[in-house]
Amino acid sequence: MTEQQRIDLATLTPVESLRLTAAVASAHLMCFPTDTVYGVGGVLDPAVGRAIQAAKGRAADKPLQVVFPTREVLLASITVGGRLRDAFYRLLPGPVTLVIPYPEDFAYPPPGEVTHVNTSVLGLRRREGVVRTLGVRVPRWSAAARLLATLPYPLIASSANPSGAEDEVRSLEEVDAGVLAACDLLLDGGPADGRASTVLDLSRYEEGGGWQIMRAGEWGESEIAEMLTRRRDDLPTP
Repeated sequence: MTEQQRIDLATLTPVESLRLTAAVASAHLMCFPTDTVYGVGGVLDPAVGRAIQAAKGRAADKPLQVVFPTREVLLASITVGGRLRDAFYRLLPGPVTLVIPYPEDFAYPPPGEVTHVNTSVLGLRRREGVVRTLGVRVPRWSAAARLLATLPYPLIASSANPSGAEDEVRSLEEVDAGVLAACDLLLDGGPADGRASTVLDLSRYEEGGGWQIMRAGEWGESEIAEMLTRRRDDLPTP
């Protein structure tokens, strides 16, 4: 592995954003901040995905998420229907991972799966089908990490801790030594919030508006329900 490079994001000027873009694009594996916790990852490339799995001891069949620098980059990268697009505008950026149907125009990372089960009035559970999915994030970057919003491409990522560890990493200093040593690029964006993102299943949202929380996080059901249904005048016309 090449010599490890550390960049303090808070000290970079907007002019130096090109330096950041080049460093991220060439990294074998990097550690970087989000609004919730620190993650490991890099550009959307199978080699980076394998590096994440090796550093974390993560199973190869466990899906990885995609972090987009801005909502605009997300919408330019993924084709979605009007209802999901509306949800993107209502929920992003923010401390939430949206699990959506795997886009037809996406090739990597491999899809995850959500199994939908129907419970009848008699309490019987019937499997309705499996949806291939992709987890997407658009962080609300802190002031110190604001230049990450200038990246022109998305990142493949996972939390910066060994697979199975429950501790949420709030700074580079808290990253597991083995995970940190596997990274050739360290991006210091100051302290993160320290709470994992809420994982929200929107795999059937386009069909009928249904959703469910798959993992609890900063936002709960009441906050999400309010954001998805409140009247707003700033949403774009479908």
